[in-house]
Amino acid sequence: MKILKNGRRRTAMLTSALALALIPFSTGTASANTTPGWGDDMPDVIWDCNNGNADSCQYHEQNAETELGKRRQASNVISNCASNQPVTLTRTDSTTTSTEYAFEQQTSVEVSAGFSDTFEAGMKASESQTETWKVGSAHTATETHTSTIPPGQQGAWWFAPYVRHSQGYLEVHYGSRNHGHYIWYYPGNGGLPGVDVLTPVFLPGSGELKGNWYWATWNC
Repeated sequence: MKILKNGRRRTAMLTSALALALIPFSTGTASANTTPGWGDDMPDVIWDCNNGNADSCQYHEQNAETELGKRRQASNVISNCASNQPVTLTRTDSTTTSTEYAFEQQTSVEVSAGFSDTFEAGMKASESQTETWKVGSAHTATETHTSTIPPGQQGAWWFAPYVRHSQGYLEVHYGSRNHGHYIWYYPGNGGLPGVDVLTPVFLPGSGELKGNWYWATWNC
C-alpha cells in the first residue's frame, strides 16, 4: 500500500470531497434552456432569436382573430364610505396596453425590438379602415367620465381592450448544425401553434386604443 505524506493526503481528501460535492449538480435535471417546453437536447430558439444568434427567424401565423380582452382596472377607487349623500365626480381616466407574447402559455419572456419585427412580418396586415394593430407598440385609451357613487359605496372604472389574437409557430435557421439540424420549428414540426401574440387594436389617425369602458360600484 502506498503511503501519502500529510500534505498529499489532505490534498487527496479535499479533491475527493469536491468531486462528491459536484455530483448533484452534474446529474441534476434542471435545464438551462429558456425556450418554454424545450429541454437542453434542443436549441434555445427563443433566446437565439431574441439575441440575434440565429441566421433567420420567421413567424408563421396560422390563426388570427380580433376579440375583446380581459377587463382591467383603469382608475383609482373612488370612495364614498363615510357619507350619507351620493357624490358625483367628473374625471379623466386612461389606460395603456402593449403587445404581449406567450410561448407555450407562458408570458414571462420579453421580446427584443428585432424579434418583435419578426412577428410583425409574419402577421396578417390590417385591411380595415376603422381599426389597425402594430406589434410592439403601446396605445392608450383616454375618456372623461362623470360618475355617481351612492352613500356607503365605492366605485372604479374598468377597461377591456380589443386585441388581435395571433397564433402560429417559429421557423429558425442556423448557419451550421445546431443540435444536429440546420432548421428548427418551435414548438414542433411546423404545424403546431405554440406562439400567441396579443396585439392591442387601435383607431387609425388618432392612435386611440379601441375597447369598452365599464363602471362598477360596491359596498364599503
